[in-house]
Amino acid sequence: MAVNAVQKEKRSAARGGFSFYHRLALLYVLNLTDWLCTRVLLASGFFVEANPLMKSVMGGFGTSVLVKCVLPLVMILLCALLCRLAGAEKNKFANVMLIVGIIAYSLVNVWHIFNFVLLFSVI
Repeated sequence: MAVNAVQKEKRSAARGGFSFYHRLALLYVLNLTDWLCTRVLLASGFFVEANPLMKSVMGGFGTSVLVKCVLPLVMILLCALLCRLAGAEKNKFANVMLIVGIIAYSLVNVWHIFNFVLLFSVI
């Protein structure tokens, strides 16, 4: 049954849709761009970290890399492995949650673009 789900996922991706694993990769890339943009905006001195949970993390480079790059990568890889083993690539709940995460990170990245426009209009 798990092999059948994987084959369906591959056929869906071949038709032009994004596979479950492509969406996982996109979520991670959006996370990385969020981290990078946040670091650059904070370094400008014109912006502060708005997330109270991340204020202490974003203060140091090593901790921010660990929390925003390494930990999410491990979680994404673990999620991909577990979904592959369980054959859950077509699970509607998992896909909806993944799409919600992609939309949320996309909005955060749009906010960063807006902040870069503000930053470059001040400089």
